[in-house]
Amino acid sequence: MLRAFSLLWSMVHTLVLFLMLFESRYPKKKMRAITFSTMIPLIAVNTVLTFLVDADTMGVLMLLTLSLPSLIVFWFLAKNRDGRFFFTFCLVDTVVLEIIYITAIIDFYVTPDTNILMFATRLVIYPILEWLIYKKIRPIFLGVQNQVKRGWYVFAVIGALFYVLMTLVINRPTIITSRPEYLPAAILLFILIPVIYIHIFVTLIAQQKFHDVAEQENILKLQVHNTSARIEELAAADEKFREERHNLRHKMKIITNLVETGQYDELRKLMVQYNDNLRETQVKRYCKNAVIDAVLSTFIKSAESKGITVNVGVAFPEPIPINETELATVFANAIENAIHACEKLENGQPRVIDIKVLSTPQFMVQISNTYNGQVEFDDNGIPVNREHDHGFGTRSIAAFCNKYGAYYQFQATADKFTLYLNL
Repeated sequence: MLRAFSLLWSMVHTLVLFLMLFESRYPKKKMRAITFSTMIPLIAVNTVLTFLVDADTMGVLMLLTLSLPSLIVFWFLAKNRDGRFFFTFCLVDTVVLEIIYITAIIDFYVTPDTNILMFATRLVIYPILEWLIYKKIRPIFLGVQNQVKRGWYVFAVIGALFYVLMTLVINRPTIITSRPEYLPAAILLFILIPVIYIHIFVTLIAQQKFHDVAEQENILKLQVHNTSARIEELAAADEKFREERHNLRHKMKIITNLVETGQYDELRKLMVQYNDNLRETQVKRYCKNAVIDAVLSTFIKSAESKGITVNVGVAFPEPIPINETELATVFANAIENAIHACEKLENGQPRVIDIKVLSTPQFMVQISNTYNGQVEFDDNGIPVNREHDHGFGTRSIAAFCNKYGAYYQFQATADKFTLYLNL
């Protein structure tokens, strides 16, 4: 009974550990319903099998009766159906399997034929491990998964090989407790596995830091470019204003002369001309924040220079509750994508971009544009762009929202594509 309960305890906590590091594509309620309706019967079947077969046979049999079925179920549920999923699955299974084998071997030599030590150690070690993972490892692991996309298949293969190697070393040709001369090799394997996994995590964290540095560099370049463009615009407006101020004395003389001579029609025409000249010195401000204002100004001017009508209605909160530079990058990506979509429209089709920002009752952004009516979405609702060096903007927006816990939605109707952000 203690052996069976120890195995049941291990299977339940395997599920708990995996769910801590797993991201589902479905809402939590649906994910939990599918998980419990499939995993509870699997755990029950394997618990019954522990009474019917010996321990070494059970160690191999679980590959077919538990590991493979759970792999299929969670593949169906997974948000990331790639190397990230396989690595997470192999990582948890390998860690739990190592705990199972180590506690069983220690129990055999310390409290033989009782299963007392095995039961006690497993009872304690899983909650401690789960606390450590939830507090220390989970935030880092999920963050790395969201930012680092490559290299996971290689790490997944390493985990799978470790799983198979442990199973063979411990159970074949007979259980290792009947082959004590092989215990040093097993111990070295038990040490090697965590060392390799620690190295993998260090490598992944280094990749994440490299990604963060590259992203910050891109943001800085964008910021410098847009700020430079804004400075040039302000300088041109200031030069125009200085010219108007210099000519003001002469213009006042002309106006005075027209009034004295009663040439009111000419005066009216002249005033219209002067107002047009003065309007050229005006610089439109969209936001008090210099970085966001520079981005909006640069991309709106770019759109208008390409014959695109831009309707802007913005009211930013003060102060802006999130990182302004990262938010500016979101606007840059969204408006740039809108410009590219409008440029693909045929001549005669309306080219329009609408930009709306509300500060109350919540900080909300809506950016929509006309487009050719063709868009493909992936399983996460993110538009897919199969052109070379395109499609990074929407993924960057999604990553920004995931980082700050914001709601986002990409929506496409017959002739309009819209991005909704609730920040």
